[in-house]
Amino acid sequence: MAEALYFMPDISGFSNFVNDTEIEHSIHIIAELLELLLDNNPLELQLVEIEGDALFMFSTKIPSYKELMQQTETMLEEFHRHTKEYDTKRICTCGSCKTTIDLDLKFLVHYGELTMIKVKNIIKPYGREVIQIHRLLKNQIPVQEYVLFTENMYTLYQDNMIESWTKKTEIYDFQNLNYFYKILDNIKLKVEEESEKEAEENDDITIPDVIINKIFNANIQKIHRYLSELKYRHIWDKEVMRVDFDENEVNRVGTEHNCVLKLGTLKFETISRPSKDSLIYGEKTEGMILLRKFYYLVKLHSLDSNTTEVSLSLYLEYTFLGRLLKRSILKRITKMWQNKLESLHRVTKSAISQ
Repeated sequence: MAEALYFMPDISGFSNFVNDTEIEHSIHIIAELLELLLDNNPLELQLVEIEGDALFMFSTKIPSYKELMQQTETMLEEFHRHTKEYDTKRICTCGSCKTTIDLDLKFLVHYGELTMIKVKNIIKPYGREVIQIHRLLKNQIPVQEYVLFTENMYTLYQDNMIESWTKKTEIYDFQNLNYFYKILDNIKLKVEEESEKEAEENDDITIPDVIINKIFNANIQKIHRYLSELKYRHIWDKEVMRVDFDENEVNRVGTEHNCVLKLGTLKFETISRPSKDSLIYGEKTEGMILLRKFYYLVKLHSLDSNTTEVSLSLYLEYTFLGRLLKRSILKRITKMWQNKLESLHRVTKSAISQ
């Protein structure tokens, strides 16, 4: 009978993440993370199925111990690079986006006989080996990030397991079940250290060409939602016929989208700036006529639950011909954004529900 390696990456904290935070964004985020794990699969393990917060995979081609450990480290490293971006590039303030950085990843690995079951056109592993690895999802390991080997895996690789592994025994169905685990907390620390060392490449937009201040009779979170959720753009920006964007991706710094206008299309990239007491959202483009670059940043500061101070900063970098027409260009863009703010105010203080 054929034998197989069974492999399960499992996202820790997923249940609380979904139950306690906004569903729409949490679905996008978990989907992104699971897709990322599948994309970082150098062993080409076959996906059996997605089980909520975990991937169940297998292979009849048994890798070496070094190859297997390299796969777990690669997956974990890319996982934390992605979750770190939600901390450093996050625009949305919902609970899902804010707590993505707290998610962890563990791995369960088993080796044993391969039995397949076929139901109509679906064929997948079945039997006691599948049951065993799933039972160990509910183990008593006291840390969040680790790789777990069943006793079969330990027997297969024990001559290569020179690192520190901990043996543990638990009772399942009134029988002792031995397994071994290795803590992987060094990977998350490595990614955090790399992130701290990276110098952010910020565009020099410290001196705005125009600042427009306005008081909105609206809640700060609602205003921010209509600004940053691209599906609402056409509601308040009347120059935009529609916005083309990836609906399965949460908008964050670096996200790109296309605004389809009556006379063409402009490609924008999301930007922001750090702030301790305000919410800031902005975008930049290099596609406007007579301008090399155009940026805008909207700073929101809450005065009370239904009053928000809004400050819009516009930044224009002109072409040679644009500098000759600077005054008229600036006047036209300023008027255009005054109208956009008026429309945004009307929408956010109204009872519109999307």
